[in-house]
Order: sequence, then structure tokens, then C-alpha cells
Amino acid sequence: MIQASFRLVAPEKKRQEFLSVLMCLKGPTEALAECRSCRVFQDVQDENVLTYVVTWETQEDLEEHLRSDRFRRLLPYIEMSCDPPEVVFGTINQVRGIEFMIAVLSSKTSLRE
Repeated sequence: MIQASFRLVAPEKKRQEFLSVLMCLKGPTEALAECRSCRVFQDVQDENVLTYVVTWETQEDLEEHLRSDRFRRLLPYIEMSCDPPEVVFGTINQVRGIEFMIAVLSSKTSLRE
């Protein structure tokens, strides 16, 4: 899996517009079969800080998303970010659930695989 994260700082008067664009991107994106998850976050300490995080099955799926007309609607907002936008792409090799946390909490040794 591959994850893309975009952290933007909206100008105060444009925060709602930024949020609307991200939410319009979220729905259709997460409906795609290749999309594992798509989330929009608002920072609890600064409501102008918005983060869009999307996880894809493959790099090819991500690349197709980045080339889409839908995603291109976000590009002007990335450029309008008050602070330099933080754009991060990362590979996820393994995903574990609560079972891993329980195993770690009940063990005194490392549970590396």
C-alpha cells in the first residue's frame, strides 16, 4: 500500500472553502475500489490546518489519482497554503490491528516479525 498526505494551512477567510474542496474530493475518491481509505482532518489546536490523507493499493493507483481532474481541483489550494504545504508519500508494508497492541502489552519481549 502507499499513502499520500497533504497538510495545508488555509487562510482564515478561506478555511471553509478549503474544507469544502477536500470533502468534495473525499467522497468520490473513497468510493473507488482501489482506495483503501481517504480522510480529511482538522487540527484541534488550529482549525486552519487541514490534512488530506489517502491510502491506495498500489503506486499506480496513487499516480492515477494524482493525474485525475478531481485531484487537480486541489492544486490551487496547495499553492494557497499560508505555510509551505507538507506533502508526504509513504509505503505501508504491514498493517496490524488491536490484536498486536494486546500482544505487546501482555508480552515482555519484542514481537518482531
